[in-house]
Amino acid sequence: MIESPGVVGVTGVAPAPSRLETAARGIHPILRAVVGAATVWFCARMILVLWSIAVQLSSPAGSHLFSHRSWPATLFFRWDSLYFAGIAEHGYFGTASLATWPAFFPGYPVATRIVAVVIGGTAPSQAVSTVSMAVVVTGASLVATVLFWLLVQQRSGGRAALAATVLFAAGPYSLFLVASYSEALFLAFALGAWLLAGRGYWFPAGVLAAGASLTRANGVFLIVALVVLYVIHRRSTGAPFFARALGLAALGFCGVGTYFLYLFARTGDPFAWTHAENLGWKRSVRPPWETLWNTADVALHSSCLATRQQSFLEILFATLFVMALVVLIRRRLWAEATFLGITLLCLMTSTTYQSLARTSVVLFPLPILLATALTSRRRRWIYWTAVIVGFALLLFNTRQFALGLWSD
Repeated sequence: MIESPGVVGVTGVAPAPSRLETAARGIHPILRAVVGAATVWFCARMILVLWSIAVQLSSPAGSHLFSHRSWPATLFFRWDSLYFAGIAEHGYFGTASLATWPAFFPGYPVATRIVAVVIGGTAPSQAVSTVSMAVVVTGASLVATVLFWLLVQQRSGGRAALAATVLFAAGPYSLFLVASYSEALFLAFALGAWLLAGRGYWFPAGVLAAGASLTRANGVFLIVALVVLYVIHRRSTGAPFFARALGLAALGFCGVGTYFLYLFARTGDPFAWTHAENLGWKRSVRPPWETLWNTADVALHSSCLATRQQSFLEILFATLFVMALVVLIRRRLWAEATFLGITLLCLMTSTTYQSLARTSVVLFPLPILLATALTSRRRRWIYWTAVIVGFALLLFNTRQFALGLWSD
């Protein structure tokens, strides 16, 4: 007698798992990811908060730290935070709006405005808007950390997920997952899109990619990388891909496309975003050698020590990113290489390398790549060097940010 698998009988064959048991097996990895990621996120966040408080209290202006009405939301409220808050309160073309505000994508201000209306009514105060910005970042950064853990876990297991998430949450510029900036919200969209794409859920991945492209310009690079990921997947199965790849791209571009159409409708200028970038930060397309020269000139000759230090870090990170791109290409990780490569092409052909190093926080393939060094005994030093040096840079960058000495 031949027993079929899963048939209950005297032969001792194990019964087929019930639907409940099958569901439970799927839930356990998710619960582990939530607990593990939330623990890393909480520890990293508390370190940054306590370190910032200590730094500010040790400064001459430290006595005023707790005097802000919306403290502790103001603890990481600096520079670009003011622009986002202004857009959330007044819109892009209100009577109090500035001509440079269209340089900032609307995803984060819109999310802030929604939370502010829920908390403070239809006309929220400035303090409510400040708190709302911190609420959005807190929730988005937690979601992003959990999604990042899940992304690595489904590919490489729990140990690699822990290792990579430590780099993700406590990397050199991860303070921008705590500050009132748009990186956290972008990552929540981007990682959700990447995770769903990896599981074959292309339509919801495209929807989330649209959210990412509505939040930051990096969303455009993400969409191209997702299309590459889709083409690779379809070609591996021999299925047609061209038409649907275009559909995925069109869906993802709905976010940035909607914003650019809005700017055109209000200003009549098809390049309103580019002109706002140039007006506020003198950004324009330059040959890569000129961009490097300009950044090196700032690093060597700026009268501000903090600016010189940051410009040096920009050059260092540009070098590291190019090395990482070579590794991704050699490993035939084409989608990840596309995301990093287009990002580098954009940032290394601007006026200077401004914000290049800070972009490391949204380049989520990089901590995953560094975590793979743990699989080889001879390469483990790479990972641990990244952890130690990265954390030291994080403390330094957070100190600069807390004291208002620098903003990348």
